[in-house]
Amino acid sequence: MKFKKAVIGANKDILELIKTKSHDTLCEKISIGHGGDVSMRVDLLAEEIFVKYLSKYGNIYSEECGYIDNKSEFDLIIDPIDGSSNFASNLPYFGTSVALKKQDKHICSVITNLANQDIFIKDARGLLKGKLDSLIFKKIDINANSCVGIFERAYCSQNIAEKLKMIKIKYRSPGAFALSLAYARDVDFVIYEGILRAFDIEAGLHMCEDLNLYESSQILFISKDKETFDKISKLF
Repeated sequence: MKFKKAVIGANKDILELIKTKSHDTLCEKISIGHGGDVSMRVDLLAEEIFVKYLSKYGNIYSEECGYIDNKSEFDLIIDPIDGSSNFASNLPYFGTSVALKKQDKHICSVITNLANQDIFIKDARGLLKGKLDSLIFKKIDINANSCVGIFERAYCSQNIAEKLKMIKIKYRSPGAFALSLAYARDVDFVIYEGILRAFDIEAGLHMCEDLNLYESSQILFISKDKETFDKISKLF
């Protein structure tokens, strides 16, 4: 599929940018993006790369620039750099997220961890995981040994963090929501508390649509395990 090759090509260019460009330059704060966060130069340059590679495949909705109308029946929802604060802080948990949709139906989604080159792709053939450098993919197995979940934005939780503490639930808060959704089969659960934005969740939701899911205006909760899902979802 040419679309997948284009997304892979864009990710390789972004990875090369990160490897060769000065970190201080890439972390320069430029403007407030469409999503409301401060855009660093790396966000804007990554977005430019995606627009160059993907404009011919559909309209683009991106965290930095907003909506680009390419007069297409397809829509692309993009987070050019997922976890840019982690990137700025040299924490190895940041990447990119792309979802392709037609009339609200997911066609293909790609999430890439630029820090370790893990790449997740889901299309009509199912969900596969590989490495950006080798492009050797295989199906993802459920990790039966997990003992922690992921709670994104736990630092600003209004009530869920305290409830999880009361029932002694362990979690981490790595700071890149799309990546955390891609890794949902490796951990006990993934929770997000806050405003749900399309460019944060579209690709990840596509990859997790076969898992147990709870969603409200301020909460997204996903778990591979029905018992864990039932136990925690009662808190909401």
